[in-house]
Amino acid sequence: MSLIETLRAEARAAPESGIVAVVNYGRLREGLIPLWAGEGDLPTPAFITDAASKALAGGETFYTWQRGIPDLRQALARYYARHFAKTFPEEQFIVTGSGMHAIQLALAALAGAGDEVIYLSPAWPNFDAAAAISGAVPVPVTLDHSGNGWSCDVEKLAAAITPRTRALFINTPSNPTGWTADHEPLQRYSISRVRRTSGSSPMRSIRCSTTATAARRPSSTSRRRRTASCS
Repeated sequence: MSLIETLRAEARAAPESGIVAVVNYGRLREGLIPLWAGEGDLPTPAFITDAASKALAGGETFYTWQRGIPDLRQALARYYARHFAKTFPEEQFIVTGSGMHAIQLALAALAGAGDEVIYLSPAWPNFDAAAAISGAVPVPVTLDHSGNGWSCDVEKLAAAITPRTRALFINTPSNPTGWTADHEPLQRYSISRVRRTSGSSPMRSIRCSTTATAARRPSSTSRRRRTASCS
């Protein structure tokens, strides 16, 4: 029996990443401008690498706070209050290694076999795969497209919710469409309201947003440093 055969059925059925296939195909091709993974063409800025080097030299190489350094979690709490007008205690923030790490932890805690997780489509494929690996059924709700761009029909989103729905995944700004959520229509269809009208089980939203800070040097692909947060 191979190691692959010992995996859970959901893990064995997970498709290989098309993004990785493209990256591997073009990685060593000379003269190719890589636009596949959402990153620029400049190395990490010195103010970040210098801080990392200083921390390593200072002995900060041991286990740290399990949920993240307190100062960082306090800063995240302030960021959330400033940008989303929502106040949460720092104890409710968990620092992860990446946005995908955060999504997988949230799905593992929320959804399992027989549960449904709704997401807006077209979508970044990793979320669909992560939901399926958790044992849940990913349910796409297609964004509408017109001459004015992409839009979200909240009536259609609410109609997709069933008693088996455990989470809504709202990626804004959206990858790959660029759609950005409007506050007013989504506020009208708050989680508490759709839960009452659909009879769904206790449900959470997984909202992923990306903040970008331009680096100190320009580049042809506008190098940016990004941090992801999910709630």
